[in-house]
Order: sequence, then structure tokens, then C-alpha cells
Amino acid sequence: MQSAATASTNPNPIRLSAREWALTALICVGALYLLPSLLPGAGTRFSRPDYRLPGELASDYWMFREWSQESRARYQGLVLGDSVMWGQYVRSDQTLAHELNELAGKAVFANLGVDGLHPAAMEGMMAYHGGAIAGEPVILHLNPLWMSSPQQDLQLRGEQRFNQPQLVAQVFRRPPASHPEASEVISTVLERELPFFSWKEHVKLAYCEGMGLLEWSLENPYSLLPLGPGPDSFSADEPGSEPRNWRERGIEPANLPWVGTERSYQWASFEQVVALLRSRGNNVFVLLGPFNVHALTSESRARYRALQAEMEKWLEREKVPYYAPPALASAMYADVSHPLADGYHVLAGELAGSPSFREWVRTWAKGTDWPARLPARARRACGGQADQTRKG
Repeated sequence: MQSAATASTNPNPIRLSAREWALTALICVGALYLLPSLLPGAGTRFSRPDYRLPGELASDYWMFREWSQESRARYQGLVLGDSVMWGQYVRSDQTLAHELNELAGKAVFANLGVDGLHPAAMEGMMAYHGGAIAGEPVILHLNPLWMSSPQQDLQLRGEQRFNQPQLVAQVFRRPPASHPEASEVISTVLERELPFFSWKEHVKLAYCEGMGLLEWSLENPYSLLPLGPGPDSFSADEPGSEPRNWRERGIEPANLPWVGTERSYQWASFEQVVALLRSRGNNVFVLLGPFNVHALTSESRARYRALQAEMEKWLEREKVPYYAPPALASAMYADVSHPLADGYHVLAGELAGSPSFREWVRTWAKGTDWPARLPARARRACGGQADQTRKG
């Protein structure tokens, strides 16, 4: 019999049986999966022409999954890569995906470029957030910049900041440059495995100005919920940076050391990306460069050519269709790897006219007549020489 003291402090004790605890846990877990499906909050702009993820949401992996699913439904193929494919120095209607669609005369390719998506990050993005694009044709961009130095290759130990740290391996095969705290590892794993946690991060980035819900509530005490425009308030139509060429920016030719494929962490990650996509039935085509060799010293340029030969040798051995375009005209680069608008226009024409690309798209892009030569504007921009290809 309960004492009066016990009854006064705990008048209505509730004891759950083991079965009831199991049912409660099942309901909680179910809610974690159902809530994001009922309230995805992913925005409504996916139907816009030349859509690309806003730069402010580059680490919003929920948005990437949503856009991947939409892309699969609306496009025949995808362009996947870092900010070079996103189009850092151009409008959304001047990117490589847009220029290829212009040449095809219809919307064939979706732009799935993401800022800072180096190969190690791309491996994580595809493994944990890219399942929706399984089976789709993919132009996979290989930006040699990520192998230009031990730092870019994530080989420097100690404190080093790098792009998209949540996407790299957290435990096994972790890059030397990555030193996450245990709490960060747990948070990253939860975000990868449970939709609720990636959705929660999406709400934080898209609706709460990057703040947690409690912090946002304290900053906005008179707003009941963060029900603003969300993702649609971020525009990705304009360039992410001012479109000026690299000489105007004062960039001097650099003596980049480069890291060979046999010891490169980024290259090993790129191999894993190709293997993962192919295992999922993706028809992969690799675009290697074009890197701005004008911005290299003669010694660095020679090392880059040797590295490029190594990469091409692997692609040929693995029977991965690819195209390694010649360098664009110097004035068509904004920096060491990003083209300007005329550069994308020329690159699209060269790519669409290359035998390797034409053979690749012939197997899946039915009814698309790709031009065999560069458009007139591209030929004028290159002085009539840009239709000369290096790899077919």
C-alpha cells in the first residue's frame, strides 16, 4: 500500500510493460521517418528552367536528394560535379548543362553541381544522398584542382579546413586532414541514416538562417514558427562571384606541385565514385577538365600533363567513356579551373562534337541531334580553332 508521502509526490504513477515500451519506441521511430515525408519543406522552384541548388544550401543534403528525385523525373541525364559544373562565375542560363541543352534543342541535362563537391565529398554524397539518380546517364566532371597539392588532396595532418567535411568518410578511410569530434561523427551518421535529421538540418539552413530551432526562436520571439519562404527565398540565377577573367583578378601563374594518382586520396575517392555509380546502373561519362594551364608555370604544366596522362590511362583501362578537351582561351577562365560564359559555350560545343560523347549519348538520348561542329559564336570566340579536339 502506498504511503501518503509517496502518493502526494507521485499521485498517478504510470508503469509501461515491455510490450508498451516497444510500441512507444516504434511510434517514435515511425514519427522520425513520417514527419519529413509529411512536411518536406523543400521549396517549389525545381520546375524553373536551368534550376541549380542555391549556393547558400550547398550543405543542405535534404535539398540535394529532393532535387535529384525531381531531376530524374524531368530530365534524361545529369551533370554532376563541383562549382565548375554549378557555374560559379556565370548565370544559371550560361552553365555547361544549359549550353548542352541549347545544342540539343531541349532540356536533356539537369545541373546537379554543388559548390565544394571534391571527389572525397562526392563519394559521400553519392553513397548516402544520391540514390535517387541510380540508373541515370551522368556526365561526371573530374576537376584536377583537387589533386593540385597535398592540401587540396586532404593529406595534410593537423587543423585544416576543407569543403563539405560532413560528406567525407567519418571512421574508416578517413582522410588525414579530417579530425571530427565524436559528437560530430554521431551527428553526421544520424543525418545520413535517418531522414528526420537531414530534414531537420534542411529546416535549419533554409528556414532558420542557419540557426537551431531554439536559437532561432530566441532571436525571433514574436514568430511562432519559421514559416517563411524557405528555399525559394534563395536565388541561384545570378553568378556566385563576379565574372572577370583571371588576369583581371591579378592571379599570377602558379607552380602547383600536383599529387600523382598512385598516392592521391582524391583520386582514390574518384575511382570509388565511378565504381559506385556503375554498380547502380548509371551510364557514366567523364569530363576531364578543362583546367586553366595558362595559369601554371612551365614546370607545373609539365607535371599536370603527366598527371592527366595517368588519369586518361585509368579511364581507358576501365573502359569509362571520357573527353579531355584542350585548354580554353586564356581570357575564358575566371581562375585556375572555372570558365566564364564564353568558355562554357565553347566547351559545350567541343564536347557535343567529340566522337566519344556522341557515341555515349547515342545509346540513350534518343531523338537528339547533336551538332558535329561548334556553333558559329563558339568558333568566333576561339578564332576558328576551338573545334579541334584532343580526345575522341
